[in-house]
Amino acid sequence: MYKTKPCFECEMPASNPLRVLVLNASLKHAPELSNTEELAELVLERMNDHTAIESEIIRLADRNLSPGLGYRESDDDEWPEMVAKIKASDIVIFATPVWWGGRSSLMQRVIERLDALDEEYHASGRSALYNKVAGIVITGSEDGALHTMGTIMMVLTWMGFTLPPECTCYWVGEVGYPPAQDRAQRLVNPAVPNMAKNMARNLVYYAQLLKMHPLVPRVAAAVA
Repeated sequence: MYKTKPCFECEMPASNPLRVLVLNASLKHAPELSNTEELAELVLERMNDHTAIESEIIRLADRNLSPGLGYRESDDDEWPEMVAKIKASDIVIFATPVWWGGRSSLMQRVIERLDALDEEYHASGRSALYNKVAGIVITGSEDGALHTMGTIMMVLTWMGFTLPPECTCYWVGEVGYPPAQDRAQRLVNPAVPNMAKNMARNLVYYAQLLKMHPLVPRVAAAVA
């Protein structure tokens, strides 16, 4: 259970502009309101308190994300474009609603498609996701946030992302209440902006550290 913690400012290691990408795995299509996107936007706002950011939110429900494990799975597959944006980002936020106790089908699709980058990592010894900081945003009704958070964290850390402390912001509604009331309940919940503030500070802090001191593995030359 999350217990609200104090939010204090800290001295940042640098003030470099940062590029932030949000992958919103809501099942809702634009322009329908997405609770998940609103919460991600709150985190982005708090990041601006620490440094200049260039941010983009991709609503996956409105993109063609073909099934499969390869880099490109069809002629109109938009995953290669997303990979280019992931590689160009300093911070990537994985945002998903909870559906039946777990991540949405679109977030599962993203994780499956990341497998192509994991195969590159196996082959080269260098992860394209090293020196990138990851955060997680979760919304939903009733329960499942902690389980969803844990399963996504496991994937991201093995892929090569850096996960700072308190790198997640989430909110789930109470059992028995209509989901239509979720947004109103979330907006008055004091724990949510508290989590967003700490998450934003920590993502920016570690992204700045990695820009100053990137991890660069020394891969041994292949033996003839």
